[in-house]
Amino acid sequence: MLHEIVARPSLRLRALQWCNRAVLFASTLFLGEWALFGVFRCPFVVPFVSCQNCPVIICPGQAARMFWGFWGVWLAVAALFGKAFCGWLCPGQLVNRALALNPFRFGSNPDGVANFRWARYLVLAAGLTAWFVLGQPRVDVPIRVGEFWPSAWLTWKHAFPMWDLRLLITLGGLALGLVVLMCWCRFVCPFGAALEVARKFAPFRFYRTEQCNDCDKCRRVCVMRTRPGEENCTNCGDCAGSCPTDCIRFGVKRYGGKGN
Repeated sequence: MLHEIVARPSLRLRALQWCNRAVLFASTLFLGEWALFGVFRCPFVVPFVSCQNCPVIICPGQAARMFWGFWGVWLAVAALFGKAFCGWLCPGQLVNRALALNPFRFGSNPDGVANFRWARYLVLAAGLTAWFVLGQPRVDVPIRVGEFWPSAWLTWKHAFPMWDLRLLITLGGLALGLVVLMCWCRFVCPFGAALEVARKFAPFRFYRTEQCNDCDKCRRVCVMRTRPGEENCTNCGDCAGSCPTDCIRFGVKRYGGKGN
């Protein structure tokens, strides 16, 4: 049973962590090219959502012309497991984990950085405004075909200012991950902001039982700097073997469990 997975540093839990990394890596191989097209080639303000009308015919996102058939999987994951897409399937999660390993990021995050978590909701609001209010305008008119990076260069050269702004926010948010742990995922990503809402209602999650003594060891081992069931929890399972009171469970949160 799912709720029988307990917080012991057992072989099973270590296997869970290795499975998480393997799935993230495989997902990056599968979705990574699509992500690169979304960042550097997508002619719309909001990438990944207008594939049915996209003129860039060589983009792997063309597989998503059956829009709800593809995104239905993403929505099902969100409905059942909250932000598990972030922790298990998103290429950005793997990229940010890699950035967090750089040897030049010393000590903890800068003081007060957690106070800027509202920024991702601002980015989400801007994206929704561009999509629904402005009608998802194309901000790069020329259609570029051929090799990816030469085409991306031409896209950048001829794009409109709004496209440049989107690229700057994306690359800037990722680059800040060199000094601020998981900056993109925690403070910039609009998809993560939307999934944060779904997380509150998803039935399956890691959570803490009433035995939790608030020692915060789970937060210290979590790359997202959170606790099971709380804001930013991606159900990755890294915290499962960290609890000295063995209070971390996975499944449908029972009465008395802690976390949102």
